[in-house]
Amino acid sequence: MSVTDRTIERVQPSELEAAGEPGDPVWSDSFEVIKDMQVRLEVRLGEAQLSVAELMDLREQSIVRLDRDAAAPVDLVLNDKIVGRGHLVVVGDHFGIQLTEIIKK
Repeated sequence: MSVTDRTIERVQPSELEAAGEPGDPVWSDSFEVIKDMQVRLEVRLGEAQLSVAELMDLREQSIVRLDRDAAAPVDLVLNDKIVGRGHLVVVGDHFGIQLTEIIKK
């Protein structure tokens, strides 16, 4: 079936079945549909811009200066969108992030 073979039927909002009572959370029951989806979550410490020659000169124990201060919060990025900020913490042998801000956009 091609896109042109499909018909679109217009309905009025009053014709739609109510998903719940006014004020009910939108995701309460619907969340089950998406909860197993995979997303990419990353923490960005900062960025650096290097020439190819500088990149090729990097060796073990080289230092790359990032564009952020060491005390600045790191960004929590979900699928290429910043969703929060926090401070880097060490938990045993692993790094973690202690959230200090959640961005609601």
